[in-house]
Amino acid sequence: MVNPNKKVKRPNGLGNVYNYRSDDEGNIFTLPILDLIKENYIYLYRAVMEEDYYIAPNDSCFFYKDVVYDNEVVGFTTFKNTAINKDALVMQYFYVLPEYRDKIFLTEEIDEASVLFESSIFIEYPTRDMAESLIKHRLARVFEDRYLISRIPFLVPMFSLDEVLKGIVREEYDTTDLKCYNKMSLVYDLDLCAVVGLASTDVDNDFDQDNVDEEQINNYNNISLALREDNEKYNCIQRRAEDPSLKDGTYFKKVRKVMDDNEEVIQNWLSLI
Repeated sequence: MVNPNKKVKRPNGLGNVYNYRSDDEGNIFTLPILDLIKENYIYLYRAVMEEDYYIAPNDSCFFYKDVVYDNEVVGFTTFKNTAINKDALVMQYFYVLPEYRDKIFLTEEIDEASVLFESSIFIEYPTRDMAESLIKHRLARVFEDRYLISRIPFLVPMFSLDEVLKGIVREEYDTTDLKCYNKMSLVYDLDLCAVVGLASTDVDNDFDQDNVDEEQINNYNNISLALREDNEKYNCIQRRAEDPSLKDGTYFKKVRKVMDDNEEVIQNWLSLI
């Protein structure tokens, strides 16, 4: 009898990659993430369930990749495409068994995926710990002890500030009847555990999901919903509720000023190989 807790071996040290498929008519068939994990890696599935690691119901991916340590599969990453950049893939989920988290590095997985798929990699809904990992490995830089600029773009759905400040975490937010618009950004607020999207031209143009000009979709300010993990670790919902600049409506101007004041430094740093 097969031991369901025994890790899948990869004797050559290379993980498997599962790809989407297409038919002769051009239909795309993506991979159901939870089903794939349950069928092929029951120990990972059990760990995901026990930790309550969030994977959106019925979510699927274009590519599923093993995370391997010492010739054993100890986690996974999943990727999807994005209309924002046809040459990029979005890392949706990055999960590693708890006992291996000090041995597996996000940055190494990003580098490996970038080479493997010949694509730029974006991160969807980064946690604060992921942001801190980018800092540690010099893929992000912090200004004023709070605002992070990342070499790796972030991607998040856009929500009205009023919705974000209701204190509902991403994992519990019902998007069933919403048309979602995504925002790419290099800015992350460590205090609020939030990706910050700044309007391309109009400083005061905050996103309002009831009044969207799709032709100007990049010209909105927004911050991402809180993540359950970040709220449990860093109390970010309360931090958002108590932030003075969010209360008085000056938050995005404040962030923009930091970016503008450091623009030359930021651009020079981003241009370094």
